[in-house]
Amino acid sequence: GGTSECQPDSVIHVQRTGAGLTCRSQVTYKTAPTRMRPETSSTARPAVSYDAWRHRYTLGVTGALVALLTAGGLVTSTGSGLAVPDWPLSFGQFFPPMVGGVLFEHGHRLIAAAVGLLIVILGAWYWAREPRTWARRLALLALFAVVVQGILGGVTVLLRLPTAVSVAHACLAQAVFAAVGFLALATSRRFVADRPEPLVRDGKVPTWSLGALACGLIYAQLVLGAVVRHTGAGLAIRDFPLALGRIIPPLQSAPVSLHFAHRVVAVAILLIVAWIATRVMKPGVAWRDLGAPAATAVALVLLQIGLGGAAVLTRLAVLPATLHVVNGALLLAACGVLTVRAWRGDRAARQEAPVAGAVPDPAAGSAGSIGARLGDYLALTKPRVTFMVLVTTAAGFYLGTRGPFDAGRLVLTLIGTLLVAAGTSALNQYAEREADSRMLRTRDRPLPAGRLAPSAALLFAVVISIVGLGILATGVNAVSAILAGLTLVLYIVVYTPLKRMTPLSTLIGAVPGALPPLIGWAAAQGSIAPGGLALFAILFIWQLPHSLAIARIYREDYARGGFRLLPVTHPDGGMTERQILLHAVALLPVSLTPTILGIAGPVYFAGALVLGLGLAASAVPVLFDRSTRAARRVLLVSVVYLPVLLGLLAFDRNILP
Repeated sequence: GGTSECQPDSVIHVQRTGAGLTCRSQVTYKTAPTRMRPETSSTARPAVSYDAWRHRYTLGVTGALVALLTAGGLVTSTGSGLAVPDWPLSFGQFFPPMVGGVLFEHGHRLIAAAVGLLIVILGAWYWAREPRTWARRLALLALFAVVVQGILGGVTVLLRLPTAVSVAHACLAQAVFAAVGFLALATSRRFVADRPEPLVRDGKVPTWSLGALACGLIYAQLVLGAVVRHTGAGLAIRDFPLALGRIIPPLQSAPVSLHFAHRVVAVAILLIVAWIATRVMKPGVAWRDLGAPAATAVALVLLQIGLGGAAVLTRLAVLPATLHVVNGALLLAACGVLTVRAWRGDRAARQEAPVAGAVPDPAAGSAGSIGARLGDYLALTKPRVTFMVLVTTAAGFYLGTRGPFDAGRLVLTLIGTLLVAAGTSALNQYAEREADSRMLRTRDRPLPAGRLAPSAALLFAVVISIVGLGILATGVNAVSAILAGLTLVLYIVVYTPLKRMTPLSTLIGAVPGALPPLIGWAAAQGSIAPGGLALFAILFIWQLPHSLAIARIYREDYARGGFRLLPVTHPDGGMTERQILLHAVALLPVSLTPTILGIAGPVYFAGALVLGLGLAASAVPVLFDRSTRAARRVLLVSVVYLPVLLGLLAFDRNILP
């Protein structure tokens, strides 16, 4: 009748008193036969403890399956499927001479036998020690599937590689890999012992549903890829990224239709994986559980598309064709891990749903509307700078064109350069996010303001940069892709850290800033010629007075950010002003070289002379008036100077032979 300490095996009644909450133990399970003890409940879950050795063994079997997939891919890529015509023996022997295609086919059989033995041990271990019924059944299902897999391998040899059997053999191998990989995840310490982090739902469709959709599409893509490989449709379309010179090829034959469908599904997978990544890589989302597999999935899907393109362009060379198969399995595994973790996080969030009337945590919700988020991603690319990069790239392409103008190549050049330039700007903001938070002119950028997570910005920058380089490499030419990659590396790896170390960083940073017109020239000609180098020189010297004027205007802000630019290290000595004038004067003769090289005519020569004199004249007053107003005047003149100069070049260019 009196109050007592609450016991876990009691039916608890709570009453509110003046002193707070009081627990009374009235009826225990023993006196209430209609209530069952937790340990005898039919719905109770079995106790699961982390078994390190079983987890490690399962991981090892998963790795062995990757080796088996690689061996199988090599058999198909090398055309060794019938190098050994009998089965289960090889030329009537257990160990025939390992030469030619026999090495790949019989090696594949030996690896398959070893993996089969490992899975037999796995099934027995799980049946004896695993308390979860579904895990035991999945292990036995994997064992049954690997037996069927071996039989299919033998049948496909004895029947001389029938398409249906070969495709089933390849797809079942991916299914076995997925099943054992899931067992490896389910026996990990994080899955068994750690409590999943609740995942806030972003939108009506939960993240795990998108992950499941991605997994389904990836497996369907693996099936479709197996059909393409085993029907000989891998080279039905021999160009990339276009298809028979078009975006959508004429679908007049089954091989072309199969091949193009494979590419369309790849694009769909890329979009879904990118959608998932933008969800999980932002503030307030469980990065520990979801960020790593999401980043891995994005990297793998980009690699998969690149390997597919390489396989086409190299006419199904062994290495890219085999890696394309193996990487597809790894992509399936990454999306599977992401899906399972997202599902557990969603379930944990539902179990911890707040009571009615609770005040929601604003930091746990969405990071903003879709429009605002897209605006933040756009801000990462520095649109005005990127637009000027495109202008100079287009000018270089136009001036470097010989013969008929190739509008399609120009479009691919601009798209690739746009993505690389945008990715470079985003990487720069990622690297300088802490310094930007201390500067008045940059503290409202998406990263220092906290509207985007650094991991999301990094992923975005890496993805668009890789895609841009891939477009230039496969759709334009290697020289333009190399120059674009050099631009990115010099800007991020060299120039960005040097800004904190020495004023010479401005001189070094002018190099990647001057490469876009050379990229355009190389895209048009496939090489670097004196005309392209002249454009590079003009852009290189033009940047120096332009950048120094900006640094002079925002000198105090750059000092707060810790940047050792010339106006910061020499605030009162007039060094910045003298350098502005020196480079403005040096630009004048360099700007005349296109006419000297025969790229442009006399109209350009006269216009460049007038523009150069005007820029130099605007720089003279800064020697005597070391004010922000004088530096701003130089900046405005330099902004007008460049597009007008390029316009004159385009107007008065000489057609190259």
